[in-house]
Amino acid sequence: MMIQINLLPLEAFRQTSSGRMLVGVFAVTMIGLVAALFVYYSMFMGPEVESLTAAQQAADGALKAAQGKKKVAEQKAKNFVADMVKVSVISDLEERRRDQARLLMAIASQVSNKTSWLVSCSHDKGMVRIRGMAIDHEEVAELLERLQKVPILQDVVLLQTAEDQVINGVNLVSFEFAGSTTFPVSSLMTAGLPSESLPPKEVLVKMVTLASPSLAEALKPKLDDKKKL
Repeated sequence: MMIQINLLPLEAFRQTSSGRMLVGVFAVTMIGLVAALFVYYSMFMGPEVESLTAAQQAADGALKAAQGKKKVAEQKAKNFVADMVKVSVISDLEERRRDQARLLMAIASQVSNKTSWLVSCSHDKGMVRIRGMAIDHEEVAELLERLQKVPILQDVVLLQTAEDQVINGVNLVSFEFAGSTTFPVSSLMTAGLPSESLPPKEVLVKMVTLASPSLAEALKPKLDDKKKL
């Protein structure tokens, strides 16, 4: 008589037990791995990350502070440049006023009160007109020659003469000269004014360059010395 035994339930039981064991081993391994990673992070990576985060925050703070200081410096530079431009303009106007006095004194010094007299002198846009009287044409020629040697006068020429003036019975020659003018360049912005804490132009431009290079480049033409005509 043949006996038949069904082994399928036993095999299924074995497979189920083996699967559970594998799952358990995997779970324990993962838990151990996570624990190891946590310990490694806590002991090594955590402090390093915190240190890097603190360093980054400090760098960001320093950058913001530097940007703030830069804006303040640029604004101060702009105000400083505006003040220097005003000083340059005022200096130029003052020099022009003095130039007029220099011109009149230079012309008057060449006119003789005995043989020639100055009637009028006009100066505009670098051109000068001189009108006067002399005892004769020879004195007019000599006066013209003297004026041509005055440093601030150039290209002085005789425009006209006329024997149309009679004073106290004496016939006089009226004349008119014309020429151009060139005055000495103001040295205030070039040399500075130490007594008033005004630095020379070269030092001034360097100071502005530290705060704003582009502003310094814009400032240079405004401070350049120019001959005033």
